Amino acid sequence: MLSDRRLWHIYAILLIDVVVANLLGPLLNEYISDLPGKPIWLTGGTAVMLGVQLAMAPTMGKYADHNGRKRAIVFSTCGSFLTTLLLLPVQAWGYLINRVAKGATNGMYSVLRSSITDIATEKNLLSTTSLYSFIVGFGTIIGPMFGGLLLLVMPQAQKSPIPLVIMALVLAAVNIVLAIRFKETNEKREGVDPKELKDKAINALKVKALWDQMNEASEKIQGLKPIFLLNLVATLGVGYYPFFLAFITQGEQKMDPLHASYFFMFFGALAGLSNFIFFRYFVNRVNIPKAILFCALLGTVVTVLYSFSESSPVMLYAVAGVDAVAVTLLGGLTGGLLSKLGAQSEGQGEMFGGFQALGGVASFVTAVVNSALSGVSMKAPFIWCAVCLAVLAVQTIRLPDEARKVGKPLES
Repeated sequence: MLSDRRLWHIYAILLIDVVVANLLGPLLNEYISDLPGKPIWLTGGTAVMLGVQLAMAPTMGKYADHNGRKRAIVFSTCGSFLTTLLLLPVQAWGYLINRVAKGATNGMYSVLRSSITDIATEKNLLSTTSLYSFIVGFGTIIGPMFGGLLLLVMPQAQKSPIPLVIMALVLAAVNIVLAIRFKETNEKREGVDPKELKDKAINALKVKALWDQMNEASEKIQGLKPIFLLNLVATLGVGYYPFFLAFITQGEQKMDPLHASYFFMFFGALAGLSNFIFFRYFVNRVNIPKAILFCALLGTVVTVLYSFSESSPVMLYAVAGVDAVAVTLLGGLTGGLLSKLGAQSEGQGEMFGGFQALGGVASFVTAVVNSALSGVSMKAPFIWCAVCLAVLAVQTIRLPDEARKVGKPLES
């Protein structure tokens, strides 16, 4: 799967950016310590970031299609470094502006996905893009997992987020170097009118325009629309991952930064190992729709059980273990199928940017819903996600034949 060294380079840039964006984990509480309704602010920050991403992802994807991937990646990594500087003053305004600015650089994810499809073979396209989808979708767990490791070696970081911010700046600087050394995967140099990019950003805010673009593409690519809808509902279903931070630190568990980090390390390490093994060795041998159905049904049960684990650390860890091993595969399964079809389009960057933006709408919706529901009960967001996962199971059962063909095993 990763025999091409350029893939390692792409994954390294992606992973570092995801870690930088989410490294602070439980210590984000320090930025909103004086504000009321902490759970709402924590999930609301994610919603703001996703809202900005809505305009930038298709725009950056279009730019990369016409001017090469490297320039867009270098721009994004530099932007990520600058946005991290905003976290040096431990103030709520710095956190909120950081979320807005980070949303503007998140379009790089669609560019990196395009780079993977530029160089992936038909045999490893599903496995490589599935792993990519897992890393992006699981960022709110991966970041705190690495942050937790740093807390173990830097005890002073348990009381102040500044050491982790400095570490994030170091990683962001390393990513700039990796971006500069990135080998171009798209040699097009057609150029693009800045006005056209501006119009693209404005149109992206009109969700209907993005939806019409997807409908137009689905007329040329069989199975695209039902697979996209599957990915959209899956995004809603696993929307509780960004809520974990509020749940374990502001709910009845009341975990301090160190114990919250232990949880993220447990969950993240188990999920990372499970997803790597599955997408490295098994994804091409299984029927993907059946695998999605199994994960959706299991996820429905898991999310309901989370709502009963609010005061029981043992139950929380047990449920999280099942979640990490199986349910976390959903993002990679649906995202991999979507990438496989999106690779058939002419403007991959623009297409993937549209996918990311519309997926961002789903993430934005679930973040807003979780913010509102957490103000009522810390259990309520899990019930919402359980309903979404149940809908995903029904939708998978009703998947049309042309979409099912995309998920047939390549290997017997």
